[in-house]
Amino acid sequence: MTAADDILQDRGTLLTMRQANKWLDGRKIINMADLTIKKGRIIGVVGDNGYGKTVLLKMMAGLMEQDSGEIVRYTKEISFVLSGRSFYPWMRVMDALKYYRDFYDDFDINRAQQLIGESALEPDRKIRLLSTGQQERLCLILALARNSRLYLMDEPLNGIDPPFKKDFKKFLLANLPEDASVVMATHLLKELEYLFDEVLFVTGYGIRQMETEEIREKYHQSVEDYYMEVVRCEKV
Repeated sequence: MTAADDILQDRGTLLTMRQANKWLDGRKIINMADLTIKKGRIIGVVGDNGYGKTVLLKMMAGLMEQDSGEIVRYTKEISFVLSGRSFYPWMRVMDALKYYRDFYDDFDINRAQQLIGESALEPDRKIRLLSTGQQERLCLILALARNSRLYLMDEPLNGIDPPFKKDFKKFLLANLPEDASVVMATHLLKELEYLFDEVLFVTGYGIRQMETEEIREKYHQSVEDYYMEVVRCEKV
């Protein structure tokens, strides 16, 4: 890292992208991405299908390399929330916990067991027999039982039952390590915008990073209305 990078790290920056680009199948998915992820923030990633939300998260996690530009990670403590489809068919809930314990040094199995109990998931039940919402909740528990500084979540509330969606902010904040950040891709902007400190608007032309309070105070709109009326209709 450069001297400037050292200063950013001291100021609590977890990750930066500088003019990062990514091509897939001959199409530019991520275009000149410039963004900064700081500690203690919950950030939404919003965009139409096919515009690169998942690709962006994978680039942040180091699971996919940029074709040009720069990505600097100021922490190695990054947790990527997998989907329920990522488990082996034979796995039970407890098998998933043991797998994470063996694979990740930062995984707290006792914490995971506590959250499993609070969520009324049966430890001996096969994961493939769980509902979609139960599988996604298990994935959240596994991710949050890791002592990470940056959590990357791709549509974590798909199939989740309405009562849990309502309590999601309480659940998330209660189980995040101090000063950790979350970057969450979602199409449920109307339901979740209350949760976000910032939003990354992903379009075919670039990425715009904005504070949610700025949108409400400067433009007198909800985040969803701003996205629908401005971002989707304008080149970034």
